[in-house]
Formats: sequence, C-alpha cells, structure tokens
Amino acid sequence: MKIINFPAPDSATKYIVVDVETLNDTQLYHRYRTRDPRPAPCRWPFRRVVSASVMAITVEHGIWQVDDFRSFVGSDDRDVLSRLFAWMIERPQHRLVTWSGAAEDLNVFKTAAMEHGLTLPRQARHLERDRSGWLHLDLALLLEAGSGTHVHQSELAARLGLPSKMAGSAGQVPHLVCQGHFEAVGWISEVDTLLTGLLLAGHLASVGQVFSVHAAQYVTMRFVRERRETACYHRELGNYLSRAERQMLEEQRRWLEAS
Repeated sequence: MKIINFPAPDSATKYIVVDVETLNDTQLYHRYRTRDPRPAPCRWPFRRVVSASVMAITVEHGIWQVDDFRSFVGSDDRDVLSRLFAWMIERPQHRLVTWSGAAEDLNVFKTAAMEHGLTLPRQARHLERDRSGWLHLDLALLLEAGSGTHVHQSELAARLGLPSKMAGSAGQVPHLVCQGHFEAVGWISEVDTLLTGLLLAGHLASVGQVFSVHAAQYVTMRFVRERRETACYHRELGNYLSRAERQMLEEQRRWLEAS
C-alpha cells in the first residue's frame, strides 16, 4: 500500500470530553420555596450529578487517538464528582470539551465543590487560560458562532449520520434512578459523551487539525464498542461503526487515487 505523507501540525493537543446526567433535589428545592416568596423554577443550584462519562483524546501530527473512556455513577453526587474531579486533575494539560457545559455543567460542578469541599479541576474553572487558549471548549457555543441560536446535539447527529440517544434520554433518568439502574444512567451519558467526541473530531478536521474525520470517528466508535459489550447500545453502535469504516476506506481510496 502506498504511504501518504501529510504536513504535521505543530504539537500534540489533549482533550477530555465530559457529559453528566443530573437529578433535581426536590426536597432541597421544596425547602427553598418555603423561604423565598417569589421562588425561581428548579434550576442548576438544585441539580445533583448521578452520572459522569469521560473520554480522553490525543491529537498529534494530525492523528486522532482515544486514550480512555469510563463512567462514574451513583446516588451520592459527592462521590461521583470526587471520582470525576480526581480523573480530571490527573490530566492537567487536557482541554475540557462539553456540549452546553458553560450554561450548566460547570455551574453544577462549582456549586457541588463549594458544598462538599472539593477542589475543582483547573479545566472547570471559568475564565482561566493556558498558553494554548481557553481550557474549556463548549462545542454548542462554538457552533452558535454568536448567533444566539442553540441547537440540540441530536440535530447535528441527524445531519452528519452520527449516533444519538441510543441509550435513551435525560427524561428517563429519574425513573432509572428510582429503580436503582445506575448502569443504565451511565449508558445515557456515555452516548452523549461519544457524540460530543465525534463532533469534536469533525470540528478539528474542519479546521485542519485532524487529517481524516472518518478515521477519527471510526477509531472512537471502535474504542467505545470494544469496551461496552454489555451496553444496551452495543449492537446499534456496530451499525454506525460499519458505516464509518466504509467512509474511511472510501476516503483512503480517493487519497490514493489523487496521490
């Protein structure tokens, strides 16, 4: 097979993709309503994290690599966030990537850290920078491009042919928690984390930081599927994986013909 040489970007960049599922603390909200004569709706100060899914990614010389994928789940948000924060703190040079994390997730993290006496990872602190730029990349804000029009991940997934909501939606979380099905709650956040990672690959490819979006997405889906054989989304993800493989091979064929 002919080897194709590409010009390499300047250096390696590392990312951590995070998605969380939360549950309203209704008892706490009720106590608040008894104190405030003009109560606000139940918003992020009353959300408790019951699942956090993460993915670690390295992009070097235009090549995309997935390094880790895992979930932290449970009814105790202090325990869930302690494990999430410890995992993030071990990766201080990784840039945080979320979907709409600036609007809610980071606020939930900061509030829980204040309540439980936890140390926030540097990536979860608003308005902090390093030499490479902002430590938090919110893809929802990036794709709004200042328009103020917020779209759902699932809309982009439909346009781009990417997996979405294969394990259910956030609306199912309260029922699953009541039933004690925390593994299923984790699967919901895992699918959203996977999709955020796939969208990140698309974004980086579009600005020339990743050579092949199809190869990056294929590698990501394969990495997740190989580690989640018992997940409810395992079979459906296989269909998307097969499609990504065909796209990758077709892309390679075009490159070879053009070289």
